[in-house]
Amino acid sequence: MLFNTIVLMVILSIFSLVLYVYMQHVIFLNPDNRLSEMSEQVKKRNLHEIQENNERETERRVAFLLWSSDKKLIKITPKKGLYTNDIDDFKPALSEGKTQTSQEVNGHAYRVMNVKNEGYIKDQDVSTIQLVLNVDPETQTLEHLAFLLIISAFIGLLLSLIAGLFLANRALVPIQKSWNKQVEFIADASHELRTPLSVMQTHLELLFRRPNHTIEQESENIYQSLNEVKRMTKLVGNLLTLARSDSSAQLLNKTVFNMGELVDKVANQFEPIFELKELHFTREIESLMCGGDQERLHQLCMILLDNAFKHTPSGESIHICLKKHHHSMTLIVRDTGVGIEAKDLPYVFDRFYRSDKSRARAEGGSGLGLAIAKWIVQAHDGEIKVFSQKNVGTEFHVKIPL
Repeated sequence: MLFNTIVLMVILSIFSLVLYVYMQHVIFLNPDNRLSEMSEQVKKRNLHEIQENNERETERRVAFLLWSSDKKLIKITPKKGLYTNDIDDFKPALSEGKTQTSQEVNGHAYRVMNVKNEGYIKDQDVSTIQLVLNVDPETQTLEHLAFLLIISAFIGLLLSLIAGLFLANRALVPIQKSWNKQVEFIADASHELRTPLSVMQTHLELLFRRPNHTIEQESENIYQSLNEVKRMTKLVGNLLTLARSDSSAQLLNKTVFNMGELVDKVANQFEPIFELKELHFTREIESLMCGGDQERLHQLCMILLDNAFKHTPSGESIHICLKKHHHSMTLIVRDTGVGIEAKDLPYVFDRFYRSDKSRARAEGGSGLGLAIAKWIVQAHDGEIKVFSQKNVGTEFHVKIPL
């Protein structure tokens, strides 16, 4: 940020300097041309005639200062061409050997040009003819320009600094959000892994306390430990899937298969479980050929039906639908379960997010299923949406191009 500001300051300074030098050349071009024309006239015409023409000038007049060889002022014409108090400060040696020079006297600016008298004036005492023109207006213009350039450069630098800080802060917002999510993700993952590890440790310690017991007598502790191992294995597998998706690793193995048959197969797997919970299960499945990762789309259907099963009380209904819509397939999973509150809807696809954490953990949920479902859909260039009302039900709509 500081480096960019310094670079901009250097660029503005160079630009201002170039502009000032150019404008100085342009502004003094007319006075210098006028002095050059007068010097040529001095060489070609009678000085008296030139002076008469100069007297009739309505604008600023060129003053002719005639100097002797010992640098004494012989004559000045016209006398009103210079401020009286400024005359004593002029010397021909100040600009000797140069075409036009600037000279400031008592707060007044002049452009000066010297012409050596080589018979242009018959008076033998005149050694140098000095042409002087007041350039106060041009100098004031340059001063105003310099002031404007300095102010503009300062304002430009200030605005660029403010804009740079603003843009830098805006650029840091997604990075900060990503960092916060990463920290939250690690904390949640650690918490989810710690729970099964604590349960396993407790049950294993109980086994050591009763070394004489048979396997049958300790079957409950072994069973609970095994359940936690399975849960942890599933959690680690889900974490690995999400980690690979974040690293943009190629996780899809796309083939052409019948999506209708796959959805029907998953529905058949869940049907006995739904019957045990006394859920009314219906399906509406079309036969559709699809190009995608069969294993991942199978996982997607499992996640959506499992989510519906966990959040639908006994006696309610679950419906799954697969149909073709234009050049896409639409998968809908609908339930008449507990629903999701409006404040929770924007976060249902976030990792480890659960609207009812205690209930979800009791049912074995880790809050990663819908995050994985979203990744699977996006990996197939599709989109997933959720519609829900508290105590009415929930619908998940998945749309994937064929």
